[in-house]
Amino acid sequence: MSRYPFFKLTKSISGLFLLVLISSACSEKTETESSAMFRADSQRSGDFQTEGPLKKPEILWRYHADEGASSSPVSSGNHVFSGRFDGLMLALNKKSGQEQWRFETQGGIFSTPSVAEEQLIFGSDDKHIYALNKFTGSLLWAFETQDRVFASPLIAKGTVFIGSLDHYFYAIDRHSGELKWRIKTEGQVDSSAALMDDRLYFGSDDGALYAVNTDGELLWTLNTGAAIDASPVISEEDDMLYVGNDAGVLFAVDLESGKSLWTFESGSRLFASPALKDQQIIFAATDGRVFSLNKESGEPFWQFDAQAVLFSSPAIAGEQVYIGSMDGFLYALDINNGEQVWRFDSGWAIFASPFVDNGTLYISSDDGDLFALR
Repeated sequence: MSRYPFFKLTKSISGLFLLVLISSACSEKTETESSAMFRADSQRSGDFQTEGPLKKPEILWRYHADEGASSSPVSSGNHVFSGRFDGLMLALNKKSGQEQWRFETQGGIFSTPSVAEEQLIFGSDDKHIYALNKFTGSLLWAFETQDRVFASPLIAKGTVFIGSLDHYFYAIDRHSGELKWRIKTEGQVDSSAALMDDRLYFGSDDGALYAVNTDGELLWTLNTGAAIDASPVISEEDDMLYVGNDAGVLFAVDLESGKSLWTFESGSRLFASPALKDQQIIFAATDGRVFSLNKESGEPFWQFDAQAVLFSSPAIAGEQVYIGSMDGFLYALDINNGEQVWRFDSGWAIFASPFVDNGTLYISSDDGDLFALR
């Protein structure tokens, strides 16, 4: 079985976990409950609101697992969490890199976990969505879908919002693991949803961008003409959304109407999710190019060519943009002009996206290494 979700495998996985429903004793919240997640926030901005390494970093620690990861590491509290190709979810001490606990699923984990209070929630290739106690790794509940789960969960209003390759987008009670509602699309859903107010936005392999409210009502769809693997990013200040598709087209979309206001043709597949800061929308194409565009007009600011395949989504921290490449390098670019500031050789391909927390950058490579860099 392939390690990479872009191959869309169809082989089923046997020996699945039984559904376990155990309520967590958490108070309901109305705001977004995730404190650590894919793309840094519920708008999926990719802006970590901190600084990362300003010059070529030193290795604080290096943890070597038996298998690599395309799931991005997430830092919360004293832990770093990382899903692996072999189905393990690992919790490491953030300061030392020492393993604290591990939880085994029955399929590879491509889903980046999200943290909400004491819960760690993620999807697996074994068709399940899991909620664990983030401190102990004990199972709180598991929800079974009909296919693999590559998407990363968004947690808000006591609900886990997540898509599956079974064509459905799910809303699951985060305390009990019970289904609240689901919406069927015409394709696999591995795009991770973005949220603004009570509206969710996500893509499907049917080529459509979907807008639904948090009660499961469909608001609008936009046909982009090709599968959407990437997660959309929301610009709250001007009610805009940006998302790329597999045909290499980036769309700027009005949140209210679902109308496309401008498009940019990159010429190569846009698998990675875009990042947003101030006037810049920054995204990577699989042919190795990183673009920065004016978010209002779509006019280019700068372009960088890594000369290697890119599946990693760019992460913004301060004045730098970090992105991993399949040639094994982690690049740091100046956000103002796209020039390379430094690069770090991980020794193996990097599919995962960087996570930055309080000056430390965490990144996984495909050979099993997870680095803490500073």
